[in-house]
Amino acid sequence: MGSISNAMFSTAEAMRIIQRQVTVAQNNILNASTPNYARLDQATLANRFNPDTESTSGGIASGPLQSGRNRFLETAVWQRQTSAGYSEQSLVSLKAIESAVPVTANSGIPAALDNFYGSASQLSIAPNSTQARQTVLDRAEAVANSFNQAANEFGTLTARAGTELTNTVNQINKLAGEIASMNTERRANFRNGEDAGLDARLHSTLEKLSQLTEHNSLSQEDGSVVVLLAGQTPLVVGDQAYPITANYNNTEFKILDGQGTDVTAKITTGKLGALLEVRNVTLPGYANQLDTLATGFADQVNGILAGGLDQNGATPTQNLFSYSAVLGAAATLKVTGITPPELAAAAATEPGGNSNANRLSRLSSTPAIGGLTLSQYYGSLASGLGTKLDTTEGRSASDGQLLIQARNLRQETSGVSIDQEAAKLLEYQRGFQAVGQVLGILNQMSDTLLSILR
Repeated sequence: MGSISNAMFSTAEAMRIIQRQVTVAQNNILNASTPNYARLDQATLANRFNPDTESTSGGIASGPLQSGRNRFLETAVWQRQTSAGYSEQSLVSLKAIESAVPVTANSGIPAALDNFYGSASQLSIAPNSTQARQTVLDRAEAVANSFNQAANEFGTLTARAGTELTNTVNQINKLAGEIASMNTERRANFRNGEDAGLDARLHSTLEKLSQLTEHNSLSQEDGSVVVLLAGQTPLVVGDQAYPITANYNNTEFKILDGQGTDVTAKITTGKLGALLEVRNVTLPGYANQLDTLATGFADQVNGILAGGLDQNGATPTQNLFSYSAVLGAAATLKVTGITPPELAAAAATEPGGNSNANRLSRLSSTPAIGGLTLSQYYGSLASGLGTKLDTTEGRSASDGQLLIQARNLRQETSGVSIDQEAAKLLEYQRGFQAVGQVLGILNQMSDTLLSILR
């Protein structure tokens, strides 16, 4: 038969275990607002009990600490964070590009083109007017400047995207180093796998990483995590980080893994994916369209003037515009040293006439690029950018809402509920009271037994 002493021992052990549960609940409450903290629960196990023998004392024992972290929900948050990182960066970049491509008729390239056509129209009215000819040259200079300014803004945006891309790579490598250090802590003492504070820091770091790039995190038996960039490229293995590199080859940026292998094609989302797309695809695409517009305009104007006669009835010896196709027509477009009298306002068959000036003024309605007028081509560029910007704004808003939903669901499942923890404390308090009463009765029984034996 079980002895009173065994019963007292079991009861005292029960009080110790309840105290442990109270400590766990208290820690949960104190960390309710700690980022990425997952609720801990102290499991209890019933000891083997046989009232007919003293070899088994019964009672309860502490089980392992159980984390409320849900791997599926954690991964869902990372995925939403990655999508949000991509759309947010894309939106920021497209808004910056939009500022370099004004669509109003009174600013930028559209205004400069309209003013040039207007000056050509005035020249057709007074083809021998020195003032009208000078106005054409001035307006031509303004067109060249507007293209130069737009090209310079695209150059600035391109350089900025490259800098941001490099900084993002550095941030990724910094986070990878932090994860490797935390892996060292977790491997040094495997019990640190139950360290809620270290676990929260690890998952906060992994969530920050997910905003920058897609990754997979695989838990290992030794408590460490393996982090794979884009699900394939090792970024962290154990206590070793494998930094990636942003490599520029004079035309585009490439991302190299720790072994120097090009993994650019695998990085399609997150902030890094958005920056790669903007730097390597979007900005060069719009810059090429701008060069096409500048080339089309300059070649059309030069072609018309080359077929006419200047104020002295001579064939022109130089073009109005020059540019470098290698360095970019928009960036290098300029007015040559042509003088007002050298402008060929007349057709070759009509010395002193205005036929060429009329042709210049009609460029505003003459198809030039792909069946579009120059203004229509610019409008197509700007409207395409606007449509893309609207689509990206909608996607960014949607991704933001989905991220909030994923975080809320994770918090409901894995986070700390103050109400639930308070209810647990009340339950533990009643358990203390009950165990205390049992211990008091056992103590009285022990005193009674001793007095009988005396």
